[in-house]
Amino acid sequence: MVWFADQVLVDPSTVQGVIGRLDPSDGSVTTFNVDGLPRVVSIATDGAVWFTERFTPQGVGRLDPETGESTVFAVDGGPLDIAPATGGSMWFSRTTAGNIAQISSAGVIIAESKVVKGSVPFGITVVPDGGDPWFTMLDADKIAALQLR
Repeated sequence: MVWFADQVLVDPSTVQGVIGRLDPSDGSVTTFNVDGLPRVVSIATDGAVWFTERFTPQGVGRLDPETGESTVFAVDGGPLDIAPATGGSMWFSRTTAGNIAQISSAGVIIAESKVVKGSVPFGITVVPDGGDPWFTMLDADKIAALQLR
């Protein structure tokens, strides 16, 4: 399956956030309306679809593709990119806070890196099999790893 984020113009003053799923085998598309305007999507180890919100400094959302229910969790720090961690949790970059954080499937921040002033964490990925998260520091021109011990 291929997952994507989209926004649909409902009327001249209303935009609806959408998470879509494309099945490459037959070209069928399934869409799910979500709260907020999703920017980036990533699939958790438990199959949930997570997203960060566009044009808001405080949104990380979770979609259950089985039920179609979505929840947006208020988090500070300007969430941008998102990547799977272990046990259904997710790592996300916090551009304005200057660090990365791990969020549980219940929306609780369970770990975070030290703040690096002026770094602007941007993209994030995780070493396969639950390894360390790696992220770019846009304004610092560096790539960093949070070593989990």
